[in-house]
Amino acid sequence: MELLNQIKRFPENVELLGILDDDSSKWGGYIGSPQILQAVKFDKIIIPSEVRFNEIKDNLMYWHHIDEEKIENKLYLLKIMMVEKYKDSADVEIQEILKYWENNGISVFNQYVSKGKEKHIVQWDCIENMPYIIFEDKRMYFPYDHRFPVVDGQKVVMDILGEQQSTSPHLYIKDDIGVEQGDVVADAGVCEGNFSLRYVEKASKLYLFECNWRWIKPLQKTFEKFRDKVVLCNKFLGRYEKGEYTTLDSVIDGRLDFLKMDIEGAEEEALLGGENTLLDNNVKCAICSYHKPEAEMAIKDILQKYGYNANSSNGYMVFYWDKNIYSTLDFRRGIVYARK
Repeated sequence: MELLNQIKRFPENVELLGILDDDSSKWGGYIGSPQILQAVKFDKIIIPSEVRFNEIKDNLMYWHHIDEEKIENKLYLLKIMMVEKYKDSADVEIQEILKYWENNGISVFNQYVSKGKEKHIVQWDCIENMPYIIFEDKRMYFPYDHRFPVVDGQKVVMDILGEQQSTSPHLYIKDDIGVEQGDVVADAGVCEGNFSLRYVEKASKLYLFECNWRWIKPLQKTFEKFRDKVVLCNKFLGRYEKGEYTTLDSVIDGRLDFLKMDIEGAEEEALLGGENTLLDNNVKCAICSYHKPEAEMAIKDILQKYGYNANSSNGYMVFYWDKNIYSTLDFRRGIVYARK
């Protein structure tokens, strides 16, 4: 029902026949028992749940004899709705995505997605009790209970730089926005550290901001060899210094040359908390703008007030992790680039 509450209207070529639920206390009106499937003609069954998708799908196939090709996840519905909304769009990049969808499923990156051929074999550090991979000729550590996909009987990390291929709308380094020898770099939203580890030898100093405590020990181990020039901050970035929140201005000691920021929709607040740092320096910025529909314009507005020239990445992302995407139905630019 939460999904249906978001949907303002279905496309003309979609008719909702009903909602099925095993809980008999909910039956009535549009909500009925799965038993009615044998008496109803339908094209598709949409399973909204991500967590229980496979379980529900298996039950439908086993107990109700539903053909597998008739069962889809909710992204199938999202694709139909977005195609209907944008089918007459004059935006060439959007039309390219719609063309891609004719033979492919919807994804965050669509035709820009990596083919996923590169894989790193997971190894185990028995002393530290943590898994790691070899990345850029260095060990990159992960939390001890991290879940890895298994390929040919081996745990692997697939295509760790897939988001950073040249055509990606999530590309941090582009044109004149790059890390030069001796730069002071701030990486906000470090996660496993794949961005900073690529440039740790080139940078003269690295500020690593990661609010998720699970990544702190792995990051400490990953950057142990470079600890003399790495500052690791385990706090949320925001506009004010308080409690578990800190600011760029509080942590950055004077100079900053490059700022990469991917902090789950808190980018605007973090930029406001870095006013002095951004005003006092000519920072090359790569700021994620895809977490919220309004983020791209808000980020540009803040940076332009600080005297920066801002522009956006090419291509579009479909950020279907946004719980409101079925009401907004929007394409989003991945990155805002800026410098003075």
